[in-house]
Amino acid sequence: MKTGSKLPYFLSISLISVISLFFSGCTKIEVNFPNTPVITFSSATIAKTIDSTGLVDYKLKLIISFTDGNGNIGLGPSDTTGSYRPASPYYYNLWVGYYEDIKDSFIHVGHSYPFGTDTINYNGRIPIITPTGKIKAITGTIEYDIDLGSGTKSGVNTIRFDFILLDRDLNKSNKVTSIPIILPP
Repeated sequence: MKTGSKLPYFLSISLISVISLFFSGCTKIEVNFPNTPVITFSSATIAKTIDSTGLVDYKLKLIISFTDGNGNIGLGPSDTTGSYRPASPYYYNLWVGYYEDIKDSFIHVGHSYPFGTDTINYNGRIPIITPTGKIKAITGTIEYDIDLGSGTKSGVNTIRFDFILLDRDLNKSNKVTSIPIILPP
């Protein structure tokens, strides 16, 4: 029966681990996201408030996950000319379609993205989020807040949204659809 210390065994495992970490830190990181944004719908939460006069207000938080291989997501405050001028469909880089459940079918309501003349417009301008450094590929989430005010246009309680994200090269992501969102009574 051997009664020696186990310290040298522990030390050699630790040293091997440190050497492995050192060499793995020297390897080139490969990122294989496409340069066109790819999005997925993650979640939706809703908050209902009632003020002292009884006025109801619904606020949504919609979470969209994304990847982009060259990281050129977002628009700056001065991006308002050329393709990004206010009259252009590319003024917004997050196109949002709004639907209400009417007789068991979701009907597009209001502002047609990116064009339309109705006052309902949930499109948005995501700010520049390009990473610094050599590797520009990016993955993350967008938390998008929508204030529905006192409710839906037609008075129904179930809605949903579609989303398309554009990068600065005007590449359009895939279209994703939210889950049906039921407004509390």
